[in-house]
Amino acid sequence: MSKRPSMHEMLEKKDKIDGKEDQLEKGDFLALLIAAISVFWPILLGAIFVLALFIFGWNAFFS
Repeated sequence: MSKRPSMHEMLEKKDKIDGKEDQLEKGDFLALLIAAISVFWPILLGAIFVLALFIFGWNAFFS
């Protein structure tokens, strides 16, 4: 009976060479930056919006 591979084993790079560093190609950093901004920008805007609603609600209730 064969053992089912773990998630780590399935995601591990198979042709890994010890001591070799991966190099980014031209434009990879920009692509990673755009991906990070497209994920975190809506989260940041949502947090600011919730904070603004809390502040306006607090002021409306206590003034």
